[in-house]
Order: sequence, then structure tokens, then C-alpha cells
Amino acid sequence: MMPQQSMDRCEVSENYHHHSPGVQGSQRRLVSGLLLWVGLLTVSHVVSITLLVITRPHALSITLEPQRVPWQMLTFEPTSIDDNDVSVARSGIKWKTQSKANNFVSLKGGSLTINQDGCYFLYLQVTLETPEVSGQHIVRVNKPNSVLLEVRMNNTSLSTGFLGRAVDLAASDTLTVTVSPGARINTTYTATYLGIIGPKLYL
Repeated sequence: MMPQQSMDRCEVSENYHHHSPGVQGSQRRLVSGLLLWVGLLTVSHVVSITLLVITRPHALSITLEPQRVPWQMLTFEPTSIDDNDVSVARSGIKWKTQSKANNFVSLKGGSLTINQDGCYFLYLQVTLETPEVSGQHIVRVNKPNSVLLEVRMNNTSLSTGFLGRAVDLAASDTLTVTVSPGARINTTYTATYLGIIGPKLYL
């Protein structure tokens, strides 16, 4: 009786080993088929998204608001008598500008008027054509009842060099630049200029 049971177990074991490779092959084919199907779905999705972007770009468009710069810079250059005569000595400098957009300062008759309260950065350079006999000139940037910038030039230099300072200004303040004693000004825009950096208004 025992030999027969041993033989049956041997037959079962042989049958198991005989059919196991076939089962493993089926599993491999099933896994390969699933991977292929997933790959095809991925490719189809990529193609669909690409076609959507090409044919309907507005569908995925992102609206970007323009950057708002909080400061505005204006640069002024000097005028002279008849706007082209540098031979006349003068104690006050009148200004003009090529800038179109400005809302914190007004330019009228060569004078600058501040339109709104705020902190401003002023920068200036004044260059003379020739010094006066005295050999010394004082250049000032003024507002009513106050001197904002001041520099003295002697006969060894015809230019103030670059000057700059942050100042608090109020609406209706008028800025003037004076030279004492009066002198002939070099009106080249790289030699004499006045600049103002101030807060920008968004209307």
C-alpha cells in the first residue's frame, strides 16, 4: 500500500513540474500585454494634450498682469536764452525734458513743481563754460525757504560733479537751481542735468 502512495505523489510532483513553465509563460504574456496597454494609453494622452495646445492655445493660456514699477525717473536738461544761446551769464537755470509721462512733477516755464507729497531722490550736475573773475561759484538746489543741495566750485574745476540726495517734498513745492555769481552754463545734456526719482501714480 505504501509503495502505491509514493508512486502517486511522484506522479503529482511530475505533473506539477511539467505544467509550471506553461503557467509562468501565461503570466509573462499577461504582464507584457498590460504594460503595452498602459504605454498606448500614455501615448494617446500625450498626443491629445499636444493637439489641444496647438488647436486651442487659449484654453491653457495664463494671464499675467504687467509688472508695476513703483518709481519713476525724470531727467531734465538746461535751456538757455532762445534755447540755443550760451553766451548770456545767468543765475537761474531753466529746464526742459524729453520725457512724456510724468505725474509727480510739472514743468512750466522752465520751472519744476512737485504734484504730490513724498520722498524723492534728486541728482544734479552743473558745468560752466568759463569761470567768472572771482574764481568761485556756488550752485544750489532750492525749494521755498530751504536749500536742498549746495556745492562750491573754484577756478580749478568747471563742474560740480554728480550730486545726489533723498529729500521730503510736499505738493506745490517749486524746485529751482541757482548759480552765484551768474555764469555761462554748458547746456550739453551730459554736462548739465537735473534728475528726480519719485513715486509713480497709477491712475
